[in-house]
Amino acid sequence: MEQPAGPKNYGILVACMPKSGSTFLSTMVASVPGFRKEKAVPSYRRREQELVEKELREAFDTTRILRQAIRRSDLLKQIPSPRGFVFQHHVKHNYETQNLIDQFGIVPVVLVRNLFDVVYSLRDHFAKESVFTPAAYVTEEMAQWEDTKMHAFIVDMAIPWYIHFYVSWYLSDEKLMLRYEDLVQDPAAVLKQVLDYSEVRAGPPAIKAAVEMAGASATRKNVGVAGRGEGLDEALKDKVRNMCAYYPDIDFSPIGIG
Repeated sequence: MEQPAGPKNYGILVACMPKSGSTFLSTMVASVPGFRKEKAVPSYRRREQELVEKELREAFDTTRILRQAIRRSDLLKQIPSPRGFVFQHHVKHNYETQNLIDQFGIVPVVLVRNLFDVVYSLRDHFAKESVFTPAAYVTEEMAQWEDTKMHAFIVDMAIPWYIHFYVSWYLSDEKLMLRYEDLVQDPAAVLKQVLDYSEVRAGPPAIKAAVEMAGASATRKNVGVAGRGEGLDEALKDKVRNMCAYYPDIDFSPIGIG
């Protein structure tokens, strides 16, 4: 297995839209030798997933502790030396988040998806998986609504959160922005982008193995299908377009508007 070139402690943030393939992407990164998954929030469910300094500090400290344990133990010598971690959160960009990124040297990777496709994928999520999301408050009863009503609800109540998320990161100075559609089409190329941007050295064999390991796990990568949103009611599409039009200087083409 490949070993890190030096003692740098890598922290990669996958800041992601809900239902954008983020579990698959973060699992790929965590499958690179020396990486693992961590969290930077105390809880999930309906909570806005704002990063917490205490959680970040513990994640970085864990990497250092693991390195020390491996150095001191002959039994652990075959384990790749810990390089760092990846965490995935539905977190918008703001002043406090940027301060933590700067303070800890975190690499922000932003994962987005076509907004019309999001409507269909969120509907499936509410009906088949969970009603919990930071984008809107959904109850168990609402999850049983027929599709037309739920699509309208998502456009009115959840899509504004997605637009806020996108605009906040679009206007941030430093980030790698990736699309769900590219992730599905060529996961190895996207993983290489993330590692190159993060200055993590990993050759083609390590990348290939990480993609295969992530694909073999239960990451729900294949639940969503790119292009489903083309069937969304035109009046709802116009609502989404009109929301985005409030930001004439923002390029919304990566999320299907333009």
